[in-house]
Amino acid sequence: MMKSVKSISANTKCFYIQLFFAVVFSTGTFCHAADLFVDDNICPQTGSGISSNPYCSIQYAITQAVSGDTVYVHVGTYAEGIRMKSGVDLRNISGEQPKIVTSVADNHLLFDGVSNCTIDGFLLDDSSRTTPTGYAIVYFDGYTNGSGNGLAIRNCEITGTQLLPADALARAGIRLNGQLSVEITGNTITRNKRAGITTRKMSANTIYDSTVIIKGNTITDNGQIGIYLRGSGTGNRVIIGGDGGSANTISGNGGYRGSGVWLRFLQGVSIENNDISNSGRVGLMLESVNSGEPHITRNSIHDNFTAGINIGGDSTLTIGANNEIYHNSVAGITFYAGASGIPGSETSSGTVTISDNNIHTNAKAGISIIDHVTGPININGNSIYQNEKAGIAFFNSCTAVIFENDIHDHTGAAGIFTGTWTGVLSPMPLFPPASLSFNRTNGPVQLTISRNKIHNNLSGMRLDHASGTISNNLVYNNTKSGIRFSGNDIVPYEPFNVSWGITELTNNTVVDNGTVTDILDTNGDYLYTARSGSGIVYDDINNLIIHDEFNNPSDRNFFDPPVNNSEQGSRLIQNNIAASNATAGIKDAACTVERDYNLYYLNFGVEVFAPAVIGGCATGTPPNLSGNPNEIFADPLFVDRIEYQLQPGSPAMGSGNDNLDMGAYGGSSPITW
Repeated sequence: MMKSVKSISANTKCFYIQLFFAVVFSTGTFCHAADLFVDDNICPQTGSGISSNPYCSIQYAITQAVSGDTVYVHVGTYAEGIRMKSGVDLRNISGEQPKIVTSVADNHLLFDGVSNCTIDGFLLDDSSRTTPTGYAIVYFDGYTNGSGNGLAIRNCEITGTQLLPADALARAGIRLNGQLSVEITGNTITRNKRAGITTRKMSANTIYDSTVIIKGNTITDNGQIGIYLRGSGTGNRVIIGGDGGSANTISGNGGYRGSGVWLRFLQGVSIENNDISNSGRVGLMLESVNSGEPHITRNSIHDNFTAGINIGGDSTLTIGANNEIYHNSVAGITFYAGASGIPGSETSSGTVTISDNNIHTNAKAGISIIDHVTGPININGNSIYQNEKAGIAFFNSCTAVIFENDIHDHTGAAGIFTGTWTGVLSPMPLFPPASLSFNRTNGPVQLTISRNKIHNNLSGMRLDHASGTISNNLVYNNTKSGIRFSGNDIVPYEPFNVSWGITELTNNTVVDNGTVTDILDTNGDYLYTARSGSGIVYDDINNLIIHDEFNNPSDRNFFDPPVNNSEQGSRLIQNNIAASNATAGIKDAACTVERDYNLYYLNFGVEVFAPAVIGGCATGTPPNLSGNPNEIFADPLFVDRIEYQLQPGSPAMGSGNDNLDMGAYGGSSPITW
């Protein structure tokens, strides 16, 4: 079938129109955009570029085009290197996918200092491995000859041959460098040795004052990293994903110790609605990154070899809402400078907020702080559950506010945990540590824990290295204790050389914690009832063998002589409800007036007062043996054993030292969710 014929070439027509306006009206040019055509079926003839007599070379067509023209390419295999031209678009014929294969040892498709041009609908194939080390199939360079504005690659398949780590060819699918405004949308980018999308070098050339939009792509099975972007300055804006078809699928990248996405020294980062999975290392690695609105939201980050998200460097971030972070092999979210190759550096000096996410079924912790963090961490509104080692685990000093989270079903560990007392491990920079202990170098964790629901864990909170306050939490149905904490206010304040420990426990509802087991003889007859686990318990610091939250024996071996609870100063313990715990309701032998206005019921299985119920504070006289006049021993009258709200007429109503209700739903900042 004959293709339509133009009576005069587009370029000739444009020339005469331009000449007419220049001579008669002395104005600028005025020319309708032209369509040029390429079809390798006519080669080796040159053609004239019209649809009935197309060019046979893409690059020749681009050299003949002027700004505003579009070059359309028929299906075929084109073995040539392509240099784009400002204002000239390169597109496939609808329904056809032309293939460009590497033919020279250079960048395959080059945008070098050009502006306002697009490539759309091609297969860019480097399986012949012609592209050499440090080059790319597609290279956007906004530096050599000027900035690159209005650039785009759309609906292309960009594929290489993923090789073994020993292969010297470090090709990338797409490289970015310099000052750019570029859109990468709807592409499949796969099997490239270095990365799917990357800046020019890992440690040198970067993007600056750039806008990079990456949407609707499938980025898979690239050798080291799916997306690696390194920025400089403060003028960058990076958008990865978005609503609907703008989401990216980033999967199976980094088989050689790599990541799904690695961003370094960038500001204005938005990462939305992507699926990031099966990375050889971290799903999303953020090093010195500042997230802009709408932050990092609605992503599914799962089944990555180490962490789902790793945070390092000087980062100011908001992670959430509605990320689903699960099935990662170390943690859902971790703060670990070593993971990004910068061991020994501080992980964050900005504010990091982790808000309104589902973080679950990760192989170790839901959230893990491995390295020292200098900036505040806010963890609020998350559902953190069924992680194998802990809900939130601290192995180094930081300041954290843990607020309104639902932390549950960590059956082998604590909901909130501050590390073991064993020796300190120096993590390898490229691989996650096999085990961790708390690093005491930078002092204890500074925690504010309030308005959380913490339940069905091995322990609700195990806080061996923490200072701070615990208020208005609902802590229930944990196998061991509800809240277990330590501290030391005796010189020399071992092991931190400053006075440390939890100083306030107020308005908590701590119920149904611990384990009660009937012990039978060999004939099945009852011998006795074994009880373990209290509601709130101070844990003596000593040199005895204990079992940590990984259920391994460890020797604290702090110092000699040991520091016991009875030697410590007082702390504020008021307005708590401690009921139906296996042993003591509150076990803290610092029995001063600061410990008062608490309600006890059915701890140690008894309704009436017994010394074991209040953990050694039997210093008064009947009928109140606690020695503190405002303690209450009565049924709190819960509505149910799910939410533990108070029935009307409960003795805990209005009985706090502030004349407000006791427990998690009372006080000046009650649970409202």
